[in-house]
Amino acid sequence: MRKKGKDIFSGYLGRNGLNLWFALFFLVLGISIGAFTEKMMGTSQKSELLTFVNTYFNVMHLDSLPKSEIFLKSLINNFKLLIIIFLSGSAVIGFPIAIGALTFRGITIGFAAAFFMEEMKMKGLMLSIFSILPQNLVFLPAYVIAAAVSIGFSWSILYKKGHSQNKGYMQYFLPYISIFTVLAGVFIVGCIIESYICPILIKMIVAI
Repeated sequence: MRKKGKDIFSGYLGRNGLNLWFALFFLVLGISIGAFTEKMMGTSQKSELLTFVNTYFNVMHLDSLPKSEIFLKSLINNFKLLIIIFLSGSAVIGFPIAIGALTFRGITIGFAAAFFMEEMKMKGLMLSIFSILPQNLVFLPAYVIAAAVSIGFSWSILYKKGHSQNKGYMQYFLPYISIFTVLAGVFIVGCIIESYICPILIKMIVAI
């Protein structure tokens, strides 16, 4: 059973090699847009945002934000995006939404990293590395795979319909949902890192 599941996963990735590069391009595009957007912000907007960020870090430093609450919020936010990508692929013609969701994720990361490094200098660089990077080493590959599989699934169904192949929809949907089930487990790991490990690293940096 484990070997069969591994074969399904590796087979899907093998068939979606081009889609993986396509999804990765839009993720990088989103990161670039986010960084550019931060550069275009006015001084007053940056000042207000910096005040909010400092307040948030001070709250985290005082341990007044429960780890379980951070975990739940992270889980909800990331699963929302994963479900959007899943549904966009299963809707067949909705796969551009998957690309949009992936690009949006890139924008948020690019904006946050650029803001930290520009406004907080060396401490901002450290915050980018230790508050953004750890969980996204898990999240980003999972998002790219999810978007690539979503695109591949949509194109597969459209191709079969276009060539009058009457194989059942469920034949393609079951492996598709299996991949997303595995990715959901990966996302839970990312949420644990974000809620239980990153706050410790942030506290260490804020205390410097």
